[in-house]
Amino acid sequence: MAADKIIMHIDMDSFFASVEIRDKPELKEKPVVVCSKTFHLHMDTSKGVISAASYPARKFGLHSAMPLSEAVKLCPDVICLPMNNTLYRQVSDNVIKIIQKHVKTVQKVSIDEAYVLFKDNVISYEDAADCALKIKEEIKATERITCSVGIAPTKSAAKIASGFQKPDGITVVRPNEIKDFLAPLPVTKIPGVGKKTAETFDLLGIQTVGDLAKADKRRIYEKLGKHGMNFQDVANGLDTTQVMETADAKSISRFHSLSPYTNDPAAVKLGSESVCEEVHSILMQKKMYFKTISIGLRYSDFTTATKSRSHTVHTADIFFLKRHAQDMIDELMANTDSKKKVRQINIGVSNLKKTDAGQMQLTDFF
Repeated sequence: MAADKIIMHIDMDSFFASVEIRDKPELKEKPVVVCSKTFHLHMDTSKGVISAASYPARKFGLHSAMPLSEAVKLCPDVICLPMNNTLYRQVSDNVIKIIQKHVKTVQKVSIDEAYVLFKDNVISYEDAADCALKIKEEIKATERITCSVGIAPTKSAAKIASGFQKPDGITVVRPNEIKDFLAPLPVTKIPGVGKKTAETFDLLGIQTVGDLAKADKRRIYEKLGKHGMNFQDVANGLDTTQVMETADAKSISRFHSLSPYTNDPAAVKLGSESVCEEVHSILMQKKMYFKTISIGLRYSDFTTATKSRSHTVHTADIFFLKRHAQDMIDELMANTDSKKKVRQINIGVSNLKKTDAGQMQLTDFF
């Protein structure tokens, strides 16, 4: 069997929480959550949303996207830690470098997961499992965190399989096993099937992947169109999506939500600086310069105002980014109804290029 017919999905186990617990061993076996925070005008007040929950925390029903206020009700002893994006990106980069040593192609799809194609000497699922174990062991030894792995003939089946034996699991699904493996699973296990799609399937009497595989094609198409047909193909093990090497970014952007919504310049500036620092951190990780800065303000009435400005010299200077982003935000706010409140700040950079060790920064001329 050709190596490109065997696909592996690697999913880091409760990534943010695992990295924090690794560096704070006293938290092991305790209910730990890592939260993203939306800062108000006063720095001592904030709202948290869970970005990752340790496995002990999950026993209390805590999970990502849950408001911290709700988590505290379910688990009064929950330990909440702030996001450390710079650390997580560094660990993620280290993990990808480990994976790349062992395989032919890596498609990184998020900070904590990737699809993989094996080298040509991997000709069986046994070979693939052996390679996966070596990768898992090296990640555990080097970064002191675990991952779960799924190996299958399709991307969707590999992703489903990686979540089958968490944490620290490995699940192998061979071509002749794929339909039997998928059939009893809830239809929500199919990547891309969200709440609304699941409700539509439920109206059609479809609860499991097996139900979907055998369902009437015409009814699926009438209700969900092409997407529904794609989901049915996945249910029958027919996903043809390819693993593609991760390309260099063409742009980098991040956003910051304000709660409560505000038109207070101080609060908006605080949010703007926070986003700029996130964008700059990614630039440093990717070793890239930018020439163009784009900003967007989304208001409480869901309207959006945007502005973009290109500069003559590539740079990665954080102070340059903050100053020009804030200038454009000030311009937008000056031309907006003062009664409209900002709910979200978006800042991005584009027109990117890889850094050159000998290249001068724009600020070198000041």
